[in-house]
Amino acid sequence: MNVTNYEILGVGHDASTQQLKVAYHQKLLATHPDKTGDSADDSKVLISAIQEAYRVLSNAQSREKYDEDLKTSFKKQGFNITGAGLDVYTLESFQCSDDEYPVWTRNCPRCSSENSIELKEADLEMGTPDGLGGYQIMVPCLSCSLWITVLYEEEDEEEE
Repeated sequence: MNVTNYEILGVGHDASTQQLKVAYHQKLLATHPDKTGDSADDSKVLISAIQEAYRVLSNAQSREKYDEDLKTSFKKQGFNITGAGLDVYTLESFQCSDDEYPVWTRNCPRCSSENSIELKEADLEMGTPDGLGGYQIMVPCLSCSLWITVLYEEEDEEEE
């Protein structure tokens, strides 16, 4: 399992520059071979990771890039670290077949499997109100374990 630079330093994503500096110094002191009794080789690897984490996070530009890369990595794994839990898409972002019984499909944002997320008319009838006048439904990818939330509105049928 990969450890983030934030975890290496033991700080949150919202840590200030001062908090990063304090955590960096504390981690260096705590991992010093004289304090831990570990071999010099083990300590060098850990100290290098701490130094690299601090180098990346203490610079605003490299931290911004690191955070974007981290978000992308988590999204590919099916996690959404914005707090909502599931990625949200609108039905308009799906492609609709022109059949008598339409099927809405889209490629999976994680595994990129083609048309692996699909909705049928019967699925849309099972949606729940989203509190904003529309509906929402959670839908799985048929190729991986990703679930997404789809927002849509009921289409008014016009009489002619």
